[in-house]
Amino acid sequence: MSDALLVMVHGSPRPVANEDMFRVVEQFRRRPDAAARFPIVEVGFMECNEPSIPEAIDRCVGGGAATVTAVPYFLHTGTHVCDDLPTLLEEARERHPHVTFRMGDYLGLSPKLTSLLAARADEAVLSQTS
Repeated sequence: MSDALLVMVHGSPRPVANEDMFRVVEQFRRRPDAAARFPIVEVGFMECNEPSIPEAIDRCVGGGAATVTAVPYFLHTGTHVCDDLPTLLEEARERHPHVTFRMGDYLGLSPKLTSLLAARADEAVLSQTS
């Protein structure tokens, strides 16, 4: 039995946006620290793309996950973060009572995003002055 990371994403009707998310997850899988901690990594979408979050959960469990750590790839609290995602995990607990499910904070809480915002603003200013 292993640990799994489930990246929960909103999804987009624009295929390129979903492709970017798959690239992010693939880059995460390649990190040595991530591979050691989470041998199973799946992405699941709220809407507009597959696999759905329940399908991704089932993939994690089918791959041998004893624990699924779910992280919302969202910037803000809203209905999905506050209500929908916890509900999906509760339903997963009922379907897979032998598996432990954890939910991490959404990405928007990270101070690293504030630093990234400042860097992006600086880049925009520099590109306009060049």
